[in-house]
Amino acid sequence: MQQNTRQSGKNYESGQAFLPWIVIGAIVIIALGVVTIPSFQHEAPPQPSGQMHYSRVHLTVQSNVGGAEVYLNGKQRTIISDTHRTAKLLNLARKTHQITLKKQGYADWTGAVEITGKTPSQTVHIDMQSTGEHTPLQ
Repeated sequence: MQQNTRQSGKNYESGQAFLPWIVIGAIVIIALGVVTIPSFQHEAPPQPSGQMHYSRVHLTVQSNVGGAEVYLNGKQRTIISDTHRTAKLLNLARKTHQITLKKQGYADWTGAVEITGKTPSQTVHIDMQSTGEHTPLQ
């Protein structure tokens, strides 16, 4: 019987050895909760102090002539739609860009368009002038 008492005393002592680790674990869990719980709170995003600016802007080019080639800063980028008489230039940086429209039978049009970034998209309307030349029907 003494042997059983000794064993149960040994179990009791080993249980006491875990007590400090349990306390330390509980403290760590509480500390982590104090640190991480505030990060889950949703706060309203900060309000912009001035007017919002978009770093990239979509430019819609409208024209009175369908089928005109659209050049952006000297490189051909797209063609004006015959149906809607528009073309889109996507993701333009905020700066002044040179736009050129070309189509046979019309005078080339070149102008500067400032992308301000105040809105996510801008539109420019370009009227091309006929040169009086007509291309033969094929």
